[in-house]
Amino acid sequence: MFLQSNTAIWALLALATVVSWFMGGDATLNIPAVMLLIAFFKTRLVIIHFMEVKHAPLALRLAGEAWGIICCTALIVLYSMA
Repeated sequence: MFLQSNTAIWALLALATVVSWFMGGDATLNIPAVMLLIAFFKTRLVIIHFMEVKHAPLALRLAGEAWGIICCTALIVLYSMA
């Protein structure tokens, strides 16, 4: 599968970085919320693929996933309240 190689994951991370960078100059709508989602997607990829959590026990993987979801949700809610 394409997303199994580290090079493919790195390319996806680079693409997400470029997309975020181009979106950075636009403060309309909910662009910052989308940028946060992209950042946490990138964080998830790094945790799962480069920190080898995909081969870890289920409890550790679920803890990593829960951390990402909770932090991302909290930041988006806090941003929308500001």
